[in-house]
Amino acid sequence: MLIALIGPDRYLVGQSLKGYLAKFAPPDDPMGDFGLTRLDGARIAPDELQRAVQALGFFTERRVVVVEGLLSRFGGGKASSDDAEGSEADEPAAPARGRAKADPGMVEGFAQVFAAVPDSTVLILVERGSVNKNSALLKAAGRHGKVEEHIPPKGAALERWIGEHTAGLGVRLAPGARSTLAAALHDLQTLANELEKLSLYVGEGGTIDERVLSDLSFAAKADDIFEMTSAAARRDTKGALMHLQRLLDGGTSPEGILPVLAWQVRTLIQVRDMMDQRISESRMAEKAGVSDFVIRKSLMQARQFTMPQLLEIHRCLTELDHAVKTGRGDAGLSLDALVVEMCRPAPGERAQAGAEPRRFG
Repeated sequence: MLIALIGPDRYLVGQSLKGYLAKFAPPDDPMGDFGLTRLDGARIAPDELQRAVQALGFFTERRVVVVEGLLSRFGGGKASSDDAEGSEADEPAAPARGRAKADPGMVEGFAQVFAAVPDSTVLILVERGSVNKNSALLKAAGRHGKVEEHIPPKGAALERWIGEHTAGLGVRLAPGARSTLAAALHDLQTLANELEKLSLYVGEGGTIDERVLSDLSFAAKADDIFEMTSAAARRDTKGALMHLQRLLDGGTSPEGILPVLAWQVRTLIQVRDMMDQRISESRMAEKAGVSDFVIRKSLMQARQFTMPQLLEIHRCLTELDHAVKTGRGDAGLSLDALVVEMCRPAPGERAQAGAEPRRFG
């Protein structure tokens, strides 16, 4: 059996993979790990894949082989860099490698492996990003198995997804809160994390309404933190610190600001990378796996940062997150220093307001 999971939304692809693994390699099966093999599709050769899919299982009747990144080697796609786990300390993902394009014979080699997958093996090809629909390897996967494409919902479909996901968590969602979440957050992994947090707050059978969002929600903070980031992009240190203080005065804890800021910085890294590759604005949303709305909001900021600046800000965020979680730093003072660091000009650029950054921790 051959299954190809593709699509720009990391969360939907990941959930589909999780479902297949639960079916064919159940985590509660003590022998399940013996029948599961994971391979790096960016490096594997056809003969290696053939050995993996043809191998006999010693402890299980069915073997599962998961290969990530194989189709994008040949299809010119790019992996999504928004981490599915939502951790503020995640590193930005590297672009998919295309080194195999120089050897078209490898495509035929992999296609032959696809055609001969035994009934005792489930081969799952995973692409957490876009794949060229004209890819010969993708077409071969479709001929010899099934291809599932996972496209993130938008508009009314996104609101329906939010409602269904909330119902699955055992809580209710007020219509106003649903539309607020759909307008503020477009990445499904971020939405899923937010809804889980909100459901724990209201408890089973409780209702997530606009009051709960204003008290607790990532979505309620996102616009305020976006304004802070915009001031930093303009090198307006005074304005950025003013927005930060407004958030703190409004009752938002530094620990609540950090994950929102981390998400925004990772989005800027994606957008800056696509700008540097001269990818058209019309294709950016598909490449990044986010909505057009998020791209439009991020473009202006991304133009005012270089990639080295954004990567340094991301490094500082990771350092700050670790310092706070290990008790080595004061979150309030360290976040203040991080905002100043974000306002530092690039080499040769004149800052509107200067200040020396402090160490985190």
